[in-house]
This record gives sequence, structure tokens and C-alpha cells, in this order.
Amino acid sequence: MTLFWRRWVFMVLGGALFTPYALLAMIGIPLVIPELAQVDDVVLALLVAAVIVTVIGLTSLLPPVRTLEGAVASGLLDDAAADLPVGPARTWSEQFRATCWFYLHTIVGAIVSVLSLLIPAVAISLIVTALTGRSSTIQEIAMIQEIAIDRVWAAPLAVGLLIGLVLLVLATGVAAARTAPHLLGPDPASRLAELEKRTRELTERNRLARELHDSIGHALTVTTLQASAARTVLRTDPDFAERALLAIEQTGRVAGADLDDFLGLLREDATSRSPQHTLQDLTALVAAHRESGLPVRLEVNGEPGQVASVVSREVYRIVQEGLTNVQRHAGLVNTCVRVEIRDEQLTVSVRNPMPEPAEQPSRPARRNGSGGRGLSGLAERVQLLGGTYRAGPEEHGWELSAEVPTGGRR
Repeated sequence: MTLFWRRWVFMVLGGALFTPYALLAMIGIPLVIPELAQVDDVVLALLVAAVIVTVIGLTSLLPPVRTLEGAVASGLLDDAAADLPVGPARTWSEQFRATCWFYLHTIVGAIVSVLSLLIPAVAISLIVTALTGRSSTIQEIAMIQEIAIDRVWAAPLAVGLLIGLVLLVLATGVAAARTAPHLLGPDPASRLAELEKRTRELTERNRLARELHDSIGHALTVTTLQASAARTVLRTDPDFAERALLAIEQTGRVAGADLDDFLGLLREDATSRSPQHTLQDLTALVAAHRESGLPVRLEVNGEPGQVASVVSREVYRIVQEGLTNVQRHAGLVNTCVRVEIRDEQLTVSVRNPMPEPAEQPSRPARRNGSGGRGLSGLAERVQLLGGTYRAGPEEHGWELSAEVPTGGRR
């Protein structure tokens, strides 16, 4: 029942919007052109109608009109129009459909509003006739051609008119609710553009999630291993313990800066920028692991500058994850990082020997459901770049390798 009244209010609002246009045409035209007072009534009515239609159409071109109509439709029509995403028209197709909607809302709303005033008044007059027997005519109320109503038919006619008005409001309300998404909603091109925009946003957020996993996971692994090593030799080798604490401090600062950048992007803070570690930063990455006690060697053959920025960034993350896994699973073993850039292909590998079971580094047990996204995340990265990826045991140990297109200079 509430929905019925809301839709009735919606139609009455359309009549209220129509009223200024009608007053402007019926009062303004004779004032501006007095000669029209002698014109035939039919011609004058057609002229007034033409002016009303023209002014309504011009008004519908104003950007706020579509937005306001969409807000009113969403709030009062309910059903299909409840979540109507509207705003100023972005294409001529949207503007044309918004104009058609404004015409329908104002003109149909005016008809429903007039009938909402006349029918109850006529019905009351008929009910009075049925109760008192006083003769009455519809002309007295509706100012139309006189129609005499017999007392016997007065009450049924009054009820029929009221039921007809209710059915009219129901029909126009349902029609408006079903029509609103088609006339006020976005056209197919706009829907596709919005979908593409949303897809780009989701893709970027997924990339940020992978970046955050790699960056913070790397930092936590290095920090845990350094702290464990420093605690072990704190009394026997203070110098090593000091270097380990320094590495923890530096790793924490880098991770904190990365986290701040990521959170800034998620907050859509324009001043924040995503960390852009690339192949140029591999030397610093390897040096940081050396300071943590990992004997790692870096070999770079080729010119990193010819690699596309997106590829360079992803290859950096592959090396970072590989070195983190070495320290986490193999310990402080001799490790080789090799990057080879040839023409349009880049090959990267991280190799390390497999320690004997007795030499496996001790580490806290993982909680259920944590971790496990590193290697699968790398596989997704390489697949998106159009390359191949492998991680597993080799003849001389463990190797993580990937081969991807360089993507050309950026």
C-alpha cells in the first residue's frame, strides 16, 4: 500500500512540474501577443500546447534535470528503479531518452493530477445526490457538458470513478517503474564503459594485493630470520648482531613506506604513489639479503632499460619472492640470481642448493590458512605477461625461473 501512495505522489509531482509551463503558455502568450485574443480557440489551444511542449523539451536539456528525475524515480517508484544509477547525460542517446522521460512524467503526471482533483469532487457530489436526493450534474463540478445523473446511479458511478482513478494510478506507476531504467539508465555504450572502468579498478586492486603480499611477506621473513640470528649470537658475536638489527631497521622502513603507499592508493589518495621497484633495484635487494647473511650472487646480462616498466616491476617481484623463499625454506645457502635479456625475451632464475634434512632451518609453524600465495601469485604474474614459469627441484638444488617478453622500451 505504501508503494501505491509513493507512486501516486510521483505522478502528482509530474503534474506540479507541468503547472509552471501551462501558466507560462496560457498567461504569457496573450500578454506578449495581445492580437491572439481574437484568434479561434482551437488555434490558440494548439499554440499554447506547442509552446508548452517546446519549453519542456528545452528544460529537459539542463544537466540537473536528469539527475533530479533519477533521484525522484529511485526514491518513489521502487522495484526496478530502486537502484537506478543516474547522473547528467553523457551521450546524445542518453539525453534523448531523458527528454522522453521528462515529457512522459510531466504530461502524464498532469493528467493524473487533474483527475485526482476532479474525480473525488465529482464522486462526493454523486454520493450527496444518492444520500439526499438533491439533483446534481457533473457540469457543476467538472465544467463539462451537462450530464444529469439519476439518484439510483449516483452511488455506483461514484464508486466506479474512484476505482478507475486507483487503477489509473496503479497502471501509470507500474509503467513508470518499468520504463525508468530504460529511459533514465545508461545506454549500452555507457554500461560497457562503466564495466570496463570497474574491471580496471578491480584488476588494479588485485595487483595491489599481490604487491602488498610480496612486499610485506618479504619484510617479515627477513626480519624474523635476522632477529633469530641476532638472538643466537648476541653474546658471542655482537658485531653480527648489530648488523642484523640494522638490517631489520632498514627492512622495516622500506616495508612501512610500501604499506603507506599501498594504503594511500586504496584510499584513492592522489598524493600517494605505488612502489615502483624495478630491475634497477635488484642490486639493492641483493645487498640487503647479503647483509642478512645470505651468500647471494647477482648476474645481469643485457640492458634493463630496454625492458617495459610493467615487466621490469614484475621480474623484480619474482626475484624478491625467490630470495625470500630461499631464506625461509633453505636457510643461508649459496644462491645465484641470474637475469638475461636477449632481444625481446627476458629470462630470470633464482637457484640454490637443497639442504640436507638435518640442516633444514628451524622456523615457527604456519597457522592454518596463512601463506601459500607467493608461488601461485608469481604464476599469475608470469601468465599475465604472456610468459612461462617453473619452480621445483633441479639436479643441483632448487630453481625458480621464468621467461617473459621484454615488452619493448617504455
